Amino acid sequence: MRYRFVMRAILLLVPMLAAGCDRAANTFEVRAVGATSADLTLCGQSTRLKRMDGKFTGTLPIRCEGDGAIKVGFPDRPPVSCPIGYVTPGAVQSFKFEVDSGRCDASRA
Repeated sequence: MRYRFVMRAILLLVPMLAAGCDRAANTFEVRAVGATSADLTLCGQSTRLKRMDGKFTGTLPIRCEGDGAIKVGFPDRPPVSCPIGYVTPGAVQSFKFEVDSGRCDASRA
């Protein structure tokens, strides 16, 4: 009898634990007139953001605790770095930036 109770409890807990391991997707967006690329680096891993509607965007699950940056490339001037603050798994975060005159600023849009 006790064996059945333990087995049922395990069967109920396993899906709940597995759901807790899922990583929340985070969004990244950069608006930069004239930019040719935007590469996101978080915790030592890089991902190229996609160009859509005049901006670079991407959605990425966070699998580490740490920080990073988005490096925005231009054909006729040095790249600009947009720092990503501290990230942590499980938190849903949205990062938006605007690059203008060689500076990267957090966007409120």
